[in-house]
Order: sequence, then C-alpha cells, then structure tokens
Amino acid sequence: MVPFVEDVATGKVVTAPPGISVEEAARKLTLEEVNSLLIQDEEGSLIGILTSWDIAKAVATGARLVGEVMTQKVIVAHKGEPIDLAARKLEKHGISALPVVDSRRRILGMVSDEDIARFVGRRRW
Repeated sequence: MVPFVEDVATGKVVTAPPGISVEEAARKLTLEEVNSLLIQDEEGSLIGILTSWDIAKAVATGARLVGEVMTQKVIVAHKGEPIDLAARKLEKHGISALPVVDSRRRILGMVSDEDIARFVGRRRW
C-alpha cells in the first residue's frame, strides 16, 4: 500500500490574514511555537506563507505588513498525494514543511519532513 500525505499530515496549522502587522505575526509565531504562518484570504484559501526568514527581511527593509514580505509562490501538497512525492518536493525546494490544500487551495493541514520521518520510522516493511 502506498502511503499518502493524508496519512501523515498534522492538523496543527496557524493562519493569518495578509493585513496583519509583521510585529503581530512575529508574536503569533512565538506564541504558537511554529516556524511559519499560512496566509489566507477571506475565503480561507492559501495565498502565501510567512517564515522567520520573511520576518528578518521585513526588519531589514522596514516592511510593516505581512502581505509585503510573505512568500506568494507556496509549494503545496495535496491529501491524496503519495508521501514520496511530498518528500521530493521538500528536498528539491530546501524546505521543511508543505501546506496541505484542497483543489480550491483551502488549507487542510501541514506535512513536514518530521511527519514523514516519524511515519517511515514506525512502518513495518
């Protein structure tokens, strides 16, 4: 049986709208103890991602709003996607997690390299 993203994805997702301040986003990252915020529009569709690197860019450039510094081209996974494809995306793009979205880019969860490693580690071959 081929394992899919939905078999390993976690439900813990922290979201924010693009209009919040960089300072508020940094606070949210810290309080929630996550490495990224998923930025969504009013309909709940993914429009960007904000990482600690983006916050550093905001400080360096003087950007005030998340929408000014978020990464808009977000690499995603889909729940019915095999985990080996998700793992290849992580490796290819040098990232540690992928938002899991549906066909309308609504956020369903996250899958990280740690989620995949845990799944592989407990799997009996």
